[in-house]
Amino acid sequence: MSIVNIEEIRKSSQLKKEKCNEAKAAMRDILSEEQLERFDKTFDDIVGKVFKGVMLKEKKGD
Repeated sequence: MSIVNIEEIRKSSQLKKEKCNEAKAAMRDILSEEQLERFDKTFDDIVGKVFKGVMLKEKKGD
């Protein structure tokens, strides 16, 4: 993983998606086959909720 300025990530939806995918891939690498079965759905659900919360918070802040 390369280091990217946090401000660059905040400004770019594409960078957010790329960094999220990198984190997901890194976590998948350390899980067993049994754990992988549940991981993808759980990860996607949690990340979706976090992004939704962040977007609502940013919207209220404007």
